[in-house]
Amino acid sequence: FRHPPHGRRLGPLPWFAAVVLASWLLLAMPVAMAMQQAEGAVTPAPYASGDAWLDGRLVDIDRYAARYPDAFADELERYAGVPRAYVAGLLAQPRWSGGDAWFACFLARAVQATCRSVVRTRTRLGPEADWEAVAAEFDAAPGSDAYASVRLALAEALSDFGGAIVL
Repeated sequence: FRHPPHGRRLGPLPWFAAVVLASWLLLAMPVAMAMQQAEGAVTPAPYASGDAWLDGRLVDIDRYAARYPDAFADELERYAGVPRAYVAGLLAQPRWSGGDAWFACFLARAVQATCRSVVRTRTRLGPEADWEAVAAEFDAAPGSDAYASVRLALAEALSDFGGAIVL
């Protein structure tokens, strides 16, 4: 994009383009800001288990599952008794991340249910239901023995990665 020599004026097309661009920016910026505010208002936390420590660690599980999906499926099979194929199928679903799959399967283990039953309960409750609501369907709540079991299992899983865990 070359500037015209001094004394020469830009023709009508660049001037018109500048006006159109400036108008578009003036109109688009408030719309974009409003959309961000609206998204922030209705977007739920990634995990809403009712236990902030669990919610934060489930994000770590997401990263691990995204980076090492085969190892993640192996670990859920080994420690939660869930077939690898089921884990892979679950992760292929739009609403399911590694942290979701992990929480569902270890909540199931803690309440002596199947992972499939927890998954079905979450599906039945719908997209607006958080993990705390799903757990309540199994008489588990933050601070309960079931949650303590899930926290312990998560601490054990994360300690395998060499990190210091504070419950």
